[in-house]
Amino acid sequence: MAVARARNFVVVAFVLLVAGGCQYVGPIAIDQGRDRYNGVIQATSKEQTLSNIIRVHNHEPTSFMDVSEVDATTTLSANVAGGASSIGAVPNPKSASAGTITGTLGSVSGGATYTEQPLIRYVPLLGQALVAQLVTPVSADALSDLYDSSWRICPLLDLAASNLTSNGVSEFYPVLNVLCELSYEEAISVAPTKSELTKEQSESKSAQVGTIQVSTKSSGGGIDDSLTIYLNPFTRLHRPQNRQLTWRQLQLWIRLLWLYSGTQPAFTPKNPTAWCAQQFRTESELRAWDLSIGQHLFHLHTLPSHDPESILDCLPTAIELRTKPVPMAKVRSEGLRSGAPLLTTYSAIGILKNATELPTPRVEFVTRERYQEIINLSWNQVADNLNTLVSYTLTPSEASAGDPYTSTAERRSADDQITRYLGSETNIFIFDPKKARSALSVDDYLILNRRLASLRRFILVIVDDHLPTDLPYVSHFDHGQWYYIDAHDQVSQRNFDLISLFLTMMAVPSALPPIAPTISVGGG
Repeated sequence: MAVARARNFVVVAFVLLVAGGCQYVGPIAIDQGRDRYNGVIQATSKEQTLSNIIRVHNHEPTSFMDVSEVDATTTLSANVAGGASSIGAVPNPKSASAGTITGTLGSVSGGATYTEQPLIRYVPLLGQALVAQLVTPVSADALSDLYDSSWRICPLLDLAASNLTSNGVSEFYPVLNVLCELSYEEAISVAPTKSELTKEQSESKSAQVGTIQVSTKSSGGGIDDSLTIYLNPFTRLHRPQNRQLTWRQLQLWIRLLWLYSGTQPAFTPKNPTAWCAQQFRTESELRAWDLSIGQHLFHLHTLPSHDPESILDCLPTAIELRTKPVPMAKVRSEGLRSGAPLLTTYSAIGILKNATELPTPRVEFVTRERYQEIINLSWNQVADNLNTLVSYTLTPSEASAGDPYTSTAERRSADDQITRYLGSETNIFIFDPKKARSALSVDDYLILNRRLASLRRFILVIVDDHLPTDLPYVSHFDHGQWYYIDAHDQVSQRNFDLISLFLTMMAVPSALPPIAPTISVGGG
């Protein structure tokens, strides 16, 4: 009888232990493992991005290795042992021996072992996957998706676009500066579209193709061939400050129209009156309206009696930035100045090179002391909240972009103008001085805005012999020095995340079959 009771106790204890393992080990494994693996992968991914930025800056080859899969095999082993002694002994109160006092003795002992064996798959980018991820240009669809995800248009286009007009670098930054301010004021929307002007080319190409080949591509590709900028409706609130903002938005939209003059599809005014046809026929007339509205805003001169809405009825409210050329037949029939693509974009490796190399690097490698000097410049402190600061702006003497100035005096004069402007304005997207006695010429406007934009730095990477006591946002040790982004540098962190996102979205899905995991928790 006593032996049977001991055996039953051992069996019951073992069953309870195994049942507990089946019920609890799985959730415990997730609770203990998921966040640890996620955190380590996220931290090492950030370091990999920073290391590749450093490599491109130092003119070294990039290297990408993805963690494509983590399978953590969890094992729970349990053992229970029991026995009985002094079988047959009869309790004898008169005896001092333990056996005779207690009778039959039973004992139970048990143990459990928990082990975790992670199987991690690394996938280095080689061959076709490397080419697809690194050299496929970012698509209009991808740019629109990122803009809709609350990324600012200024870093988006400055980092990813190599061209925004058919006139190359001379008008890239003047256009970008206008888009930056309009986007900051939430005056524009962005969407991917298919241009009617390139449709003929697309149809002729599709007619020549007999078969369709489907291949694995990065998510950088897209079906649309244009990024279209739309002017949002003006605010309905008729407060004085809102009307000033409305006039400013109209002025900047007209500026875009004259910068893109001769590149857009034919337009029929919403209100096709003779007045519309006479006022906005040419680039010079559009520029005259730009200057006239500017005089009204900056010097309170009298405008014509028309309100902003009636002027907008005479203008197109969308500008398409085509990524494909327009066929020559349509260039002639539409009277276009050029059929060249208006928007060309970088690939992943192009984004890294554009961000780190001359003539307009977007990432600045600085000492700790220089970092403090930059963030303490007055125009880098104007935002009430650093979340509204898109980038840092260096001092004009540090402009790295080329310019057509033929003398040091001309260059110094330009730098003095920009310095005064930076010190007096809270909005530094566009060089558009409010106190100028006369309007800038087109050439000066283009040159000074290009020079202003060349001062922007989206990321400040500190280079030092040691890390600060306050752990940085991300760091990497290379060639005997530490490279890191300060833990409190929100501007650099946001733009670093954007570059990381560009590199991730261009990745090609892995073609390797998944690992077949085995999870053992005992007898559950």
